[in-house]
Amino acid sequence: MKQTLLFTCLFLCICLFNSCNKDEGFGGSSSLEGYVYNVIHYDDNLSFRKDTFPAAKEDVYLIFGENPDFFYGEDTEADNNGLYRFDYLRKGNYIIFAYSEAANGKREAVYREVNVGSGVAKVEPIYIHTGKAYGTAIITGVVHTTYHHNGEYRDSGPGTGMRAYIKYADEFTFFDNARVVDGLFFFQKLLPGTYEIAVETEDKNTEAVSFIIQTVIITETGKIYQIPEVYEVNTSV
Repeated sequence: MKQTLLFTCLFLCICLFNSCNKDEGFGGSSSLEGYVYNVIHYDDNLSFRKDTFPAAKEDVYLIFGENPDFFYGEDTEADNNGLYRFDYLRKGNYIIFAYSEAANGKREAVYREVNVGSGVAKVEPIYIHTGKAYGTAIITGVVHTTYHHNGEYRDSGPGTGMRAYIKYADEFTFFDNARVVDGLFFFQKLLPGTYEIAVETEDKNTEAVSFIIQTVIITETGKIYQIPEVYEVNTSV
């Protein structure tokens, strides 16, 4: 009787162990591997130039199962070629991810799903994005200047030498300024939001200074926003 009870308990334990082992996780003989690449967004004027390189030493994360909120399992570091690998996996569904990082420090996971069977499962390449210009936009404007002296017209043409100023629409102070060259200026590395851009002008008779202000709403990143109207500025000489 005792032997029969012992055999039954052992049988149940073996069945339970095998049932647990059907779930995704470590303890198997399969592997998965893939490459992670870094798309670098450079910080240069009026351009969203970018280059792609292997994401050497980048952390890559593994989730057991198909639900990204379910269970984080392990992480590894990509080699100098961007190659990563996880070994000793049981068959099943997994999620692989690595992080992109915007200019404001916000991180966003880039996911890949993979079904692991026998042998080595290949994962679709992961492309993460980093760099000072990633997740930002550019605002550019045009300034036309009319030059006068004692109220009399002297000349006109593209503005040069004055400055444009930018602030958030719900704030009172400007947080940056840019020099106008050959009638053009720009502000870069801007996050989505509502901005007011101002240029100074003079009254041609009294030379009193005031601001010409235009509003730009940034809704998309990786885009150049052209201020809709040319700034018509008066300057005394």
